[in-house]
Amino acid sequence: MKLPASDKTSAFTKPHIRKGYYPAQLLKVEEFKDKDGNAVEGKYGRQLIFEFGIYAADPESGAPTQPMTHTEGNMTSDVLISKFVYHQYKDKKTNELQTAITPNSAITKLLKALGWEFSAEGVDIDALLNAWVEVNIDDYEYGDDKQVASTIKDVNPYKGPKVGSDLKPVTKKEPTKVAKQVKHEAVKEEKVEEPGPKKIVFNEARQKKADEFKKMLDEKMVTQGGYDKMIESLEAEQASDK
Repeated sequence: MKLPASDKTSAFTKPHIRKGYYPAQLLKVEEFKDKDGNAVEGKYGRQLIFEFGIYAADPESGAPTQPMTHTEGNMTSDVLISKFVYHQYKDKKTNELQTAITPNSAITKLLKALGWEFSAEGVDIDALLNAWVEVNIDDYEYGDDKQVASTIKDVNPYKGPKVGSDLKPVTKKEPTKVAKQVKHEAVKEEKVEEPGPKKIVFNEARQKKADEFKKMLDEKMVTQGGYDKMIESLEAEQASDK
C-alpha cells in the first residue's frame, strides 16, 4: 500500500484490559469501509484502521513477553485493538480529499512511532507491518448499557530490547466447530445444499447482544469485519451449549 504525503503544515467483541502502557505489534492496516466495501467518507474525510496485537511487558526491560488475553463467557482470545486515524481530510473550501500525512498531523506521529521517516514521496505501509511500538491503553464506554472496553489513546516508539523471533504471535480466535453425530439412515436422506449464509437462532441473552452489535454496525461504530467476528463469537458460544 502506497500513501501520498505533503510538505504542507496544517494550522467486534471489544476487549478490555487494565489501563497502562503495553508493547504492541502492528499486524494489519486497512481502509475503513462500509458493508459494501466502499471507503467510508465521513464529515472530515477518510480513515485507516491500524490493528495492533497487544502484549504483556517484562516489568524491568519493557520487552513483550506474551500476548495479552481477554475472556468473555467461555471464550479466551488474544487481545487485538484497532486505532482509527484519518489519512485523508476534506478541504474546507473545495470539499476535495487531500492527504492528512503532513509534518505535524496525528497520522504522521503514528507513522513515525512505527519507524517511518517523513518524506513527501509518500508512505509504504507494508514496510511498517510487524513493527513494534508502545501503546497507551485507556477505557471508554459504548452502547446503551455503557459497557467498558479498551482503546488505544496514544502510540509511542518502542524503546525496549530487540524482540526475539521465538515470541508467541498474537492470533485471532476462530469459532470452535462442533461436529454432530447423525444416524446412518439420516445421512441417506440429507439434501446437499449450496453453501450460503446460515440463520443462527440465538437464545434470548445472545440475541440481545446480536441486536446491539447490529446497531453498532448500522451506526458505523464497528466495521463489517468487526461485526462478523462478534457474531462468530456468539455462534461459537451457542454451539458449545449443544
